[in-house]
Amino acid sequence: MNDNKVLQLPYGTKDILPGEARAKRKMEDKIAANFLTWGYDEVATPTFEYLDTFAIGNGGISDESMKFLDRNNRTLVLRSDMTTPLARMVSTRLSKDKSLKRLFYIANIFRYEETQAGRQCEFCQAGVELMGAAEPTADAEVLALAIASLQAAGLVDFTLSLGHIEFLAGLMEEAQIGEKDAVAIEKAVLEHNAVGLEQIIHKLYLTPELKAIFNRLLFLHGGEELIEELLGLVKNEKSRAALRNLADIYNLAKEYGVAKFISFDLSLNRNLDYYTGMVFEVYTANMGFNICGGGRYDSMMKSFGQDCPATGFAMGIDRIMLVLERQNNLNISSDWDVLVAWGHDKVHEAIKKVTELRKQGKTVKMATTETTEIQAMELKKINHCNSLVYLK
Repeated sequence: MNDNKVLQLPYGTKDILPGEARAKRKMEDKIAANFLTWGYDEVATPTFEYLDTFAIGNGGISDESMKFLDRNNRTLVLRSDMTTPLARMVSTRLSKDKSLKRLFYIANIFRYEETQAGRQCEFCQAGVELMGAAEPTADAEVLALAIASLQAAGLVDFTLSLGHIEFLAGLMEEAQIGEKDAVAIEKAVLEHNAVGLEQIIHKLYLTPELKAIFNRLLFLHGGEELIEELLGLVKNEKSRAALRNLADIYNLAKEYGVAKFISFDLSLNRNLDYYTGMVFEVYTANMGFNICGGGRYDSMMKSFGQDCPATGFAMGIDRIMLVLERQNNLNISSDWDVLVAWGHDKVHEAIKKVTELRKQGKTVKMATTETTEIQAMELKKINHCNSLVYLK
């Protein structure tokens, strides 16, 4: 038995096979074309950055980060998201351009994860960043674009859960909760740990009204009526401002015709530190974790020396493909239009024929050796070609 490690894949990685790779490329092309129709321009950044870049940008340096050293013993990190590198790029290479920036990317991301179906250490994301706009119109555009992009990828049945970082922050400020307990509450909310959250809240000295809201926190899901109800219950201005902001974004989303996909979730608290406003995640019945997520991050650019509000999202290409596969909606066949085969002394004619067909936009394979017509028919089947041109 050959146990040579050279023949093994590194943990958390996978090969993308013929057919699957073609389906992935087609999906990426559709998503990129959709981004372009919304006025977003494609950019690319290095696969790795200095560790300091992610530390400055609050991108999150943790045990999940994949680090290594260069020849000068400076620590580098494989990018664990694209928002931080783009913030770095805009703050340096594009610092003199003060115009609104609509940028998109399709790139591989690296995080050390406990792998399972749809979750790898190396995975592909497509996403956008809208930099320079602080208004709800920008957030509504990003939500609508996320939904349109998921539809372009082939999805029809999904829910966008919309929340706001400042809602919980305002509640904790009003309750005068200390830093240690605040961190514990945020962790319980992030993990959807209702029992743990209840235990933390139980030991705190809170007004009955605040305790009731905290105990409901993980279950604050719903439509417009939820926002109206909470505006009647919540007293602090930070949380109320967050609720009004969500209402404004939702009303604009109605104009885009995408409100039917959106549901409010006031417990939503994404696991990156740089979010400052609205946040969202997209779920579908065929996946146990989100397939798309994003939000507003107005403070990150300040870390790089440029005060610039921003909002955006990233969608997981691999996860979307897995959802479509489970729905039997992913075409991973590798079919070609034509096989050109040739008999004795007809190779030159065959080359001319395949060149002509390709100029017509056909996908064409050509036999590499002369064949009989019966052999050519078998080659057509083996090569997954829809038709045969045989030159004899």
